[in-house]
Amino acid sequence: MVKLNQNIIENIIKKSVTVHLYDSIDSTNNEAKRRADIDHGIHLYASSRQTAGRGRRGNRFYSPENTGLYMTLSLPLADGAANVQKITCAAAVAVCEAIEALSVVRPQIKWVNDIFVGGKKAGGILTELITDSDNRPTAVIIGIGLNLNTEFFPAEIADKAGNIGDIDINMLCAAIVNNMLKLFEDLADTRLRLEQSCNPSVDIRRQFPLPKGASNNNSVIEKYKRLNLCIGHNVRFTKGGTEHTAKAVGIADDGGLIVEENGGITVLNSGEISVVL
Repeated sequence: MVKLNQNIIENIIKKSVTVHLYDSIDSTNNEAKRRADIDHGIHLYASSRQTAGRGRRGNRFYSPENTGLYMTLSLPLADGAANVQKITCAAAVAVCEAIEALSVVRPQIKWVNDIFVGGKKAGGILTELITDSDNRPTAVIIGIGLNLNTEFFPAEIADKAGNIGDIDINMLCAAIVNNMLKLFEDLADTRLRLEQSCNPSVDIRRQFPLPKGASNNNSVIEKYKRLNLCIGHNVRFTKGGTEHTAKAVGIADDGGLIVEENGGITVLNSGEISVVL
C-alpha cells in the first residue's frame, strides 16, 4: 500500500490545516489530546499504524501496519458548545462520500459511528471533546479508523470485520478532511474558531460562512439518512437494563436514531445497537 505523504495531502486539502504524519503511534486521538495546548488552529494527525487504537466505549480498534488509514482531525470550537453525536454523523458522511468519490465501493453507516462495506464493519469513528480548566469544550477531535487492505483480523472480530479495498490513502485522507470541513459549515453549533493570535486578519465568518438554512442541519442529516443501513430494519438495544427490539424509522435532527416499538416512538441518543437483518 502507498505510504502517507505529507506533500500530497497538504496539496489536496483546500483549507489551512497543519498536517502531522507518523509511521506508528499509540493513538492519533491520544496525540491530538497531548498536543492540544500547543497546536492551535486545525490539525490533522495520521498514522500508518496504531498500537493502542480506540473505539467507542473503550473498545480496541485493530490498527495493523500499512493496511489502513488511522487519522484524527482536531478542530477548535467557536463558542464552547458542541453536539458530539451530530459531529459524528457529519464525519461518517464525510468518510462515505470520500470513499464513493474515489472508488466503486458504496459504504453504509450503522448508527451511529460504524462504516460498513458488504455487511461488515470496515471502519469506525471516535469523537471526543477537549475541555479547559473550567470544563468548557475548546476543541473537538474526530478519530477515524478505516480498514483498507486489511485481510487478517483477531479471532474475536474476524467474522464481523471487513475492508474497503484498494484506494489511494493520501487522496482518501485529504478528501475526508475536505468533506468534513465543508459539512461542518452546515452545523450551526459547531463552527470552527481560527486562532486570532495566529492570524488576526482572518474572519471566521468569512472562512466558514454559514449557508442558508444551516441551523436546521438538514444537509448533513439527509445525507446521513441516505447512507444509513439501519432505517427500515429492526434493531436490538438495551434500555433501562431491558433488551428491546424495535424498527428503525428515521434519524432525528440531532443525529439520534428514531425507533418504533409497539406503536410508540423513541429516540436513541446513546448506547449500542445491533441490526436484525
